[in-house]
Amino acid sequence: MKAPVIEVRDLRVGFGETSQRSGAVGDVSFTVARGEVYAVLGRYGAGKTALLEALAGVRRPSGGTVRVRGTDPYDGRDGRGGARTGAVWRDGGLFPGLTVAEVVGTWRRWTLDPLGGDEALRLAGLAGAADVPFERLTPGERRRLDLALALIGRSDVLLLDEPTAGLDGAHAREVRAVVRALAAHGVTVVITTRDPAEACLADRVGVLDGGRLVTGRDAARPRAA
Repeated sequence: MKAPVIEVRDLRVGFGETSQRSGAVGDVSFTVARGEVYAVLGRYGAGKTALLEALAGVRRPSGGTVRVRGTDPYDGRDGRGGARTGAVWRDGGLFPGLTVAEVVGTWRRWTLDPLGGDEALRLAGLAGAADVPFERLTPGERRRLDLALALIGRSDVLLLDEPTAGLDGAHAREVRAVVRALAAHGVTVVITTRDPAEACLADRVGVLDGGRLVTGRDAARPRAA
């Protein structure tokens, strides 16, 4: 059995808070191995985003532990403990007036030891789109640009918050194909979704209900996008 890249033990986020920004998570435990796609399935408000925020190091848990590549995301000055983690949030980014290359170039300037812009676009399935204005990208291409930006930090762990929400079938398949290709090259992925059919394309599935992981199982095969 592969050693886990992500380890979550008895995680609690937001339970007992008087104000909950994006749901709450209580006593959740799971692991994800290198190159594995783990889907967290749940309804709106089930706690999926709160879980990803805790893994990303942007929302401190109230209990339990999170380890990403053996480190605590809340150790270190940048709140990530040295783990190479990239996140794509549900709303995505908006970059009016910029070309794809300009967006990527700006992101690289904000990143220590960034991945090459051409390489990030290639990995996200956007090779040849560098000169395309953001406004001319399809919804699926915009989502893949979000993936490219998440990879610029040389991320080998990706946290994807409903990455195909609002996309039609063809564009959703494009995004899923990129995710599967990244996993095949060793990237570890946690993906949230409200779509049971999409969840079953992952290697394993955990179901969140009311902030609690009520079941986990091997996903159905085949895993085609």
